[in-house]
Order: sequence, then C-alpha cells, then structure tokens
Amino acid sequence: MPKQPKKSNLGRALVKDKFSKKRHDRGESMLHAAELKDGADWNRLNLRSVTESNNLDEFLATAELAGTDFKAARLNMTFIPPSSKIGVLSSEEKAQLAQKHEEMASCLRIPRRPAWDASTTPEELDMLERESFLEWRRRLAEIESGPDGVILTPFEKNLEFWRQLWRVVERSHVVVQIVDARNPLLFRCKDLERYVKEVDSKKQNVILVNKADFLTRKQRDAWANYFAEQGLKAIFFSATKDVEEDQSVFKL
Repeated sequence: MPKQPKKSNLGRALVKDKFSKKRHDRGESMLHAAELKDGADWNRLNLRSVTESNNLDEFLATAELAGTDFKAARLNMTFIPPSSKIGVLSSEEKAQLAQKHEEMASCLRIPRRPAWDASTTPEELDMLERESFLEWRRRLAEIESGPDGVILTPFEKNLEFWRQLWRVVERSHVVVQIVDARNPLLFRCKDLERYVKEVDSKKQNVILVNKADFLTRKQRDAWANYFAEQGLKAIFFSATKDVEEDQSVFKL
C-alpha cells in the first residue's frame, strides 16, 4: 500500500511567522500597519449577527458590555395595553414624518472606535471599545424613548461585527460600499464615508453599483455624475453581463 503523501506545513508556518512578530510602524500609516495584540482569537470570535432581541436578551447584553454583576430580586410584571394606532398616514403626516427623519439623520451614526496608539494595552483597548459601544447603544435607546416616538429599524448589536469594520477601515486604503442599482441610496451609508475620512483623509471611498444591467446607459451616466459631484467614484458591475461574455467565449 503506497505511503500517504506528507501534508505541506507551509501555510501554517507563514501564519505562525506573521502573528509571532509584532510590527509597529510609527509613521502616518501606523493604524493599518501595526499588529495590535488585542486578545481576540479570530478563530473563535462570536460572529453571530444580532439585529433583534427581546428585553431580557437586551438587558443581559448591556450588563455584559458594562461589566456589571446583578442579582434578580423578584419579578414584578405589569401589563400595559397597546396605545399605538394603525392606519394610513395622511399627506400632512407623511410630510411631518419625512421632516422628522431629516432631523434625526444626524443622530444616527455608526459607532466609532476609540483612539489608540502603540502604547495602548489590549485590556485598555477592550475596555474603551466596550464603553464606547455601550454609550452608542444608550444614545440610540434615548432616541427611541423620546417624545417623538421614533422607531429604529433593526441594527447590528454584536460588538464583534463593529470591531471587524473598525479594523477593515484602519487597514484599508480604499473602502468599497456595495449598493443595489435599483435603489443605490437605500443601501449607501454616508456616515461610513465620513468615518473613513476621520480615520485618514487619504483613504478613498468607492461606490460599487451592483446589478447594473437593470440600468440604461443614460441612468448609469446620471448616477456616475451624481456620485462624482459628492467626491465619490462609482463603479458599475453586473454578474449577468460577465456570465454572458463567458458563455460567448466558450461557444467560440
């Protein structure tokens, strides 16, 4: 029986070599070049998306973020009759709602990563990130509980997902947002573009318009001009067009 070929350990050796050395570049690009040992095991991260939770889960998650110990004293339940009204909005109510959305837009921001440098320890950074994230959650809760009766759409409540975003922004020279050609502004996040520039003004924001085959040439030109006026480069992509081109080449 022939011997089984030995498995190559080249990949494992490269990974071990990369993470066994600490690189600290104190130049302008330190944020995306420094290897900060922040204690995160990237193979065991809790990357389960959490966009909706009940009151108990919300309470437990907030307590964990704040590092709070608590004991349940007793359960006091109060039934509150629903006071919301269901119906079709009038034109005046729609106008008021649109105005309210415009006023609240500046309050709805993505969480920022606290400032850090090469002297920041992993424990300090973890604590700062948790405090900053908890404060962000509190601000959103205040908006929902305010007198205006604003209801927020589901948003990501897992801190690990935001940590992934922070690291990507810090280490990238170009940050690409993928939007749907049928409604590009629905999926575009202007605050992400602002955050990218806050981290480093030299970083570039790019809009990738997916499913561009739904648009005519005139519509693509109009969207390209629209984003160019706002200092953004727009790239149009269609997987359908690529498949058609590949099939035509195969037939030849």
